[in-house]
Amino acid sequence: MNSPRFPAARSRLLDTLDRRLPATLVAHPLLWNWAWFVVFGTLTVVGWLADWPMAVWVAVMVVGSLPALTTTVALLLHTPRSHLDAHDSVFGHFFVRFVTLIVGFVAWTVSVVMSASLSSMLQLIAENREDEITFSGVQLFAGLMLPVVLAIWLAFLLRCAWFLAKLRGWREHPSPERSRVPDAFLANRPGLRSVVVGLAHPGALIATAGLSSAAVLTEEAMRLTLDIFF
Repeated sequence: MNSPRFPAARSRLLDTLDRRLPATLVAHPLLWNWAWFVVFGTLTVVGWLADWPMAVWVAVMVVGSLPALTTTVALLLHTPRSHLDAHDSVFGHFFVRFVTLIVGFVAWTVSVVMSASLSSMLQLIAENREDEITFSGVQLFAGLMLPVVLAIWLAFLLRCAWFLAKLRGWREHPSPERSRVPDAFLANRPGLRSVVVGLAHPGALIATAGLSSAAVLTEEAMRLTLDIFF
């Protein structure tokens, strides 16, 4: 019964935000995005060198990724898939699927080799004791979950960056001739539209969310390697 109130409240909130955005942010959203990345990237390096707690270190990287990540989600969420498919070339269609098949085959091959290697390694570690092999296998599986999820998340971010490059290009403010951003997206709020489109930049997404995910993935992989062999 109260559902009509929520769109109205959301509209009022967006209108207020559009009016109160600083002019410098509207004019140079990507520049502010890079400044945000430099500040929190520096904090990330300092935290790694100072051996901050893992939760604090990850929280700093998450906050550093928020501008590009949240605006990317907002932009892609309001972009129909058909809007991009209409501009895709036949060669691009087949090339993407060709690369997907190669990546899938490589991943399958690596998984087979890794399975055999891990099986042999677990038998050596547990000295062929079946209960120890099972326990070590469960521990290894639990330790691999986060790195695997992070690797898939990183691939997802790269895919989003690729779509962003097709959708709005690489300029801070896409030209009307190049931009494929839906005309209806924040059409009545030009300032907010400029900020969201400017922050949702493929390079900024890779540099912030992508590098943050890669850093956590590397840290987890090193920790898992040390736990297994030492």
